[in-house]
Amino acid sequence: MAKETNTESESTDFGFDPGSQRELEVEDTCCVTGEEVPASFCRFPDYRRGTMMVMSKSVAVERLRKGTTTTTFKQVLVKRHGKKAMADYRS
Repeated sequence: MAKETNTESESTDFGFDPGSQRELEVEDTCCVTGEEVPASFCRFPDYRRGTMMVMSKSVAVERLRKGTTTTTFKQVLVKRHGKKAMADYRS
């Protein structure tokens, strides 16, 4: 059996570039319930606040099972900033 070789170089450098990127501060409460979250399980950026929204474990598990985590985060963004906030996101 012939061994496959990868002739294309794949970049594995996912480094942080402080000149063009900024690290977002992680929020300490669940964006859905408002309860304190000591360890976040799902994260999504809120570029307007400059923070990373989080979900509590129970909410994250529920939304992951339903397949609605991204939809839920986007709904929170619309509640926080209005429909124009979605212009900050590609999809």
